[in-house]
Amino acid sequence: MRIAPLCLSLLSLLSLLPLTAQQTPQDVVSAVKEIQALWPKKAFPEAARRLQEVVQSPGFRGLSPLAQANIHYDLACAYARLGRRSEALAFLGVAAGEGFRDGAHMKVDEDLADLRKESGFLALATLLESRSHAALLRQHSAYGTGPAPTIAFQFQAKDAPELARFRETYHLEKVAGQGDEVSRVLNLLHWVHAQVRHDGNAENPSPRNAEHLIDVCRKEGRALNCRMMATILSEACLSLGIPARHVTCLPLDTQDPDCHVITAAWVEPLHKWIYLDPTFNATWTDPEGHLLSVPEVRARLVAGAPLLLSKDANWNGKPKDPGEYFDYMAKNLVKLQCPSVSAYGYESWNEPATYIELDPLTIPDSKGYHVTVTHDPDWFWSKPAAPVRLVEPGSASAAH
Repeated sequence: MRIAPLCLSLLSLLSLLPLTAQQTPQDVVSAVKEIQALWPKKAFPEAARRLQEVVQSPGFRGLSPLAQANIHYDLACAYARLGRRSEALAFLGVAAGEGFRDGAHMKVDEDLADLRKESGFLALATLLESRSHAALLRQHSAYGTGPAPTIAFQFQAKDAPELARFRETYHLEKVAGQGDEVSRVLNLLHWVHAQVRHDGNAENPSPRNAEHLIDVCRKEGRALNCRMMATILSEACLSLGIPARHVTCLPLDTQDPDCHVITAAWVEPLHKWIYLDPTFNATWTDPEGHLLSVPEVRARLVAGAPLLLSKDANWNGKPKDPGEYFDYMAKNLVKLQCPSVSAYGYESWNEPATYIELDPLTIPDSKGYHVTVTHDPDWFWSKPAAPVRLVEPGSASAAH
């Protein structure tokens, strides 16, 4: 079964879709969530019947192709569990026609175990492999060169009052420890991961700064989405004088809202932007154990080179499957976007935040007013400029 994406559940996906006259996306969401609960009970006849009702409902026709494909895939899983192989294969074919491409999951999905020797299943697996996330990333991997954008990345100095308060309130010097810079960054990663739970559907509380985010979660017992977790880690690094920025990892499909946000921290002894994922407590290494940067991870996904996920990677305490995470990041490392300013609570400043996006040459330059595009990875991932005094325009700090 595969209904909900990894970081943005079907609930969020459908909430973006238009209402229909006879059935709203919320009605479909409610039905799908109830059907999901039937799987652990092995109530597959009921699941198949209700999924058929969803497919035939007026609301289904208003869904995006991706949402339709996922529901047809789950219908195939239900029929496979019932031993109805021809129908299961037919619905897998429908899902493939609607754009389903997760062949890696299909090949290991226990719901489909009885189909794996079927010629139709093998043909579909071959088809999906050709459109796998890794294959698509390879098709859109090439960068270029060119003049640097007129905008530049800026990093807030650690003596900013807000960062100093955050550092002192949460004893971040002690959290980071007295080891080398690599161990200090990793300790901050583990600390942020332990502070809050992840929920891909969570609303982002304002203001979006580390202290407020942690405080809201503790008071309300709530979780945060990946963007806010990456924000906390970035600001924790900044508070110790380590340049850091959150990186929105975007898929090729502009209709796919399921992106992911990680943190990149500049580790001077390694002279690179280390890949840090506070949502999953995750880093990548090569087979020799060398910690990898964000561009190195992408390059290895493109080349098919070995990648080792950190052993303690997990989602809310549940071990993270390396293969699933590999596929998920292959989907989401096509385009990379960072705020031009890395500072405490930057995305809640009075003035609109601005961003710089690294795109492959195959992506047309058609971004919004607040996004500057570059195709030059050397410039995008170059050594950061020295931290500077940055304050929110119009704030009390700016007035002094």
